[in-house]
Amino acid sequence: MSDSPSLASLQQQFSQALHYQPYALPVDEGVAEPDALLQVYRNNFVMTLSEYLEVVYPVVHALVGEDCFNALARHHVLNTPMLDARADQYGDGFDATINAIPNIIDAVPYLADIATLEWLIQAVNKHASCATDFPLDALAQVAPEDFDALKLTVAPSVRLLQSRFPAASIWHAVTNNDGNALQALDLSESETVLLLMNEQGIQLQAIDAEEASLIVASNESTLGGIDPELLKHIAPAVQRGVFEHFDIADQL
Repeated sequence: MSDSPSLASLQQQFSQALHYQPYALPVDEGVAEPDALLQVYRNNFVMTLSEYLEVVYPVVHALVGEDCFNALARHHVLNTPMLDARADQYGDGFDATINAIPNIIDAVPYLADIATLEWLIQAVNKHASCATDFPLDALAQVAPEDFDALKLTVAPSVRLLQSRFPAASIWHAVTNNDGNALQALDLSESETVLLLMNEQGIQLQAIDAEEASLIVASNESTLGGIDPELLKHIAPAVQRGVFEHFDIADQL
């Protein structure tokens, strides 16, 4: 029986080597030392994923600058293994990496929330826009006695973020290169951010916290099970494209 390591074992050892962890790879002796050869792979590995993180997190990059971002990206890459062989799936958890570095949070306290927001943008971007308008005419014809059994269906692209900071306003100011708007922001103001995909592309805006609560509740309950105070936000949520359609629960 061969003592050769399995492919899975070799892949695991190579991954450990790339992350500067102890490894046991069968490397033949040659002109260069094994670690010198592996360093070439490490450099390419870190550089490739760091460049991808810069694409995914452009606002984070703009807020901290090239050198700081590169250091953050390197730290994330070396401490967050890839779970998918496709590089374009990489980047989850960058907000946690930022949150774990106190001097970064002290300097830019909202940076982790911006990273969370930019990762949500990636999630929204994977969805096609919904070409079907919400059936308002059909909704108007629902009998009053059926209203409590009405179940709103939230569009699959919808994402929400509750931030202690004006995250949407920061994102828009940086994206639009509007330094004056960024300087004018009150960082003590919290924002609830709605993201969704429509025919114009990704929409990102601050909404009322109660509207966000309605959206969350609509995923779980019929209107009869939702706080009546939240129902006044149905109309603006429909106008934003949050809901795709509705059903009557006892008719499903």
